[in-house]
Amino acid sequence: MNKQTFWKGMMAGSIFGWLFIFWGVFCPFDSGAMKMLWLCVLLGWTILHPLELAMSLPIGKEKGLTPEQIFIKTMLFGFTWWLPLKMGVFDE
Repeated sequence: MNKQTFWKGMMAGSIFGWLFIFWGVFCPFDSGAMKMLWLCVLLGWTILHPLELAMSLPIGKEKGLTPEQIFIKTMLFGFTWWLPLKMGVFDE
């Protein structure tokens, strides 16, 4: 977990989550299972990422990042961005 490649892969997964959300918005799923998966990802990303700001803001400020940078990166990547930053894997 101290490797940048691991966390960059996790961050890519977060981006795929956002793409999945937008795909479901513009091309709704027919399958009940896919709709349920989409709803879970939608709720997770839209509820948890904003809540993570409480943890990411102090970490990002400590590393010298602006609130805007912290907000954007937390909303895009969630914990896959701020946790490795806190652990020193990334040195933004």
